[in-house]
Amino acid sequence: MTGGRVERRRDPRRLAADLTWLRAVSLRPGLEALLVDISPGGALVETTIRLRPGMKTVLRLSTTESELRASGEFVRAWVTAILPDRGLVYRGAVRFDSPMDLPERA
Repeated sequence: MTGGRVERRRDPRRLAADLTWLRAVSLRPGLEALLVDISPGGALVETTIRLRPGMKTVLRLSTTESELRASGEFVRAWVTAILPDRGLVYRGAVRFDSPMDLPERA
């Protein structure tokens, strides 16, 4: 038995910190969110709004040049922190309905 995990992801993930073109992230309907990572097939987001598997959403990424949108569904969601000033913080994995074209650079 090995200590490593088997990689099951279809697409490589890109950390939000590496996306120099990203300016803002929101979920429909206009809810602020923090992007943790993203791939053409989905994203991991963090928010103070309760997330539940099966919830439909639209992820909006404001870039230096335009706005990208991807509709999808939360396939996993969990409480990731309890903060005195913000309350519960949720993380959720969104699977996009169709692949998103992500810019390499802006």
